[in-house]
Amino acid sequence: MADKLDWLNKHLVAVRYTSIKDVSIKENYKIRPDLAELFVGIDSAESMIFKFADLGRFKCAGELMAYIAHRRAAVWWVYRSVISLMEELLLNPAGERDIATIGADIEKGPEIPEFAKVEPPKPDPELVALMEANIAQMQADYQKMRAMVDPGMLKYVEDAVEVAFQEFKTVHDIHPMDLLDKLVENVGRDPYAIDPNSPIFQEAAKLKAQLAAVQKDTVETIKSVLPPKMPAHQKKLSDNALAAVYRWVAVPDPENAQRCLDVGNECPDQPGGLLSLSAFWSFGNLMPAGDQVIPTPPGLASNGLTQTLLLCALAPGGVRKVKERYAEYFRLGVEVLTGADNWEASLVEGKMPHEHLPEPDWSKASDKSAADWQAEMGIADLETEEKEKAITGMIAEAKGEDLAAGVSPPKRNGVPNGTAPVYKRWKPEGDLL
Repeated sequence: MADKLDWLNKHLVAVRYTSIKDVSIKENYKIRPDLAELFVGIDSAESMIFKFADLGRFKCAGELMAYIAHRRAAVWWVYRSVISLMEELLLNPAGERDIATIGADIEKGPEIPEFAKVEPPKPDPELVALMEANIAQMQADYQKMRAMVDPGMLKYVEDAVEVAFQEFKTVHDIHPMDLLDKLVENVGRDPYAIDPNSPIFQEAAKLKAQLAAVQKDTVETIKSVLPPKMPAHQKKLSDNALAAVYRWVAVPDPENAQRCLDVGNECPDQPGGLLSLSAFWSFGNLMPAGDQVIPTPPGLASNGLTQTLLLCALAPGGVRKVKERYAEYFRLGVEVLTGADNWEASLVEGKMPHEHLPEPDWSKASDKSAADWQAEMGIADLETEEKEKAITGMIAEAKGEDLAAGVSPPKRNGVPNGTAPVYKRWKPEGDLL
């Protein structure tokens, strides 16, 4: 009987709400109209979450998890997800695109895709040789026929023809033979030749010049009001925010909540900054330093967490595609909400998890996408589990964890780095009674 109770450890336990009805009323969770049919006949939030997962809709599953989860557990889960993104950036750091390059290729015009390119027809050597042979034969036949005609009669005919040609020249100001030569000369010319001095080309040149001037002015305006982002400085702000988040998770008191608000406001456009603000909202009091409690509006903290996950999923660079990231974040969430992963081990160690990460090599930063990186590494076509195993192995190596040395590497959410599995739905086998 005892072995059949293992299924109890597979359920979500770090939650505040268990029913769809409760989370909708108390946390203001909204069911999207396009998903309404999936909710028919289901009120268990956990059942709905795993139904989403079975359908491969990890984003929807994660959003519902953020609304039902215990707030400290939810913040810890998203903190782990932000670290997951930071680990990806060790392998493929994202570079900041120079805004001066936006619209700078106006002169180039649209690029024609390969499938639409048409090569001009090439001359057929055999056909050309055949035509030349036919012309030579016609000339030979003409000379042969002239030789057969009486010379006096031929001279009479040619003189008569010349008289007619001269009459034609008098009327049209050109000899018929000269007209024939011009006709032959024009055969190889384009009948619809384009005049480079046409007014339409002149206007097009003016328009390109105007667009270039607008592009230059726009870039100068943007640069004058938006200072360039410095990766090292941005990381420092993010680290400060993550440190505040970790301290709040460990000790969710008013002082740590206020710290989350302060540092979160310094970088709200980064996942770490938005997570820090979400931790402040999760505290439950918008005036932690005051005597009066102002409750956080229902759903504000949960929505902040879901938007943090969205920022992580859409972040440039990295080695996982958007759907793969959401699958990984969902896997991390299941581990946290089932109790398999929490902050206890890091408290014993005395070091925050994000502090274990080395500094990314910003000299290698580029605008290479996750898809391009996977193709370059030769893992794009691997099965999901094999791909994730390869990715986690490379991340472990980038973190300096030697998997080939025979030394047990540090664990990542209960499993050694480089072997972390993709999410798989656990289902009980046999009779549970």
